[in-house]
Amino acid sequence: MSRKILITDDEQSNRKLFRAILEPAGYKVIEAEDGEQGIQLAKENVPGLILMDIQMTGMDGIEALKILKSEPITQGTP
Repeated sequence: MSRKILITDDEQSNRKLFRAILEPAGYKVIEAEDGEQGIQLAKENVPGLILMDIQMTGMDGIEALKILKSEPITQGTP
């Protein structure tokens, strides 16, 4: 698995918490503020794992997940 993890959450405090936990463990953390940005960053960075909030303003996590699972480059990303 890639050492990159994409955090997609509209709450800055949640992203900050994940970063504080994951970076000291050796992971590179990429952050997105909404579903659309999460999709874009997932395609550009191909992370090994995506942690995504379900309820976000704009595009929610469920819609973003459907799009990510339909894209060949991200369909296998947990």
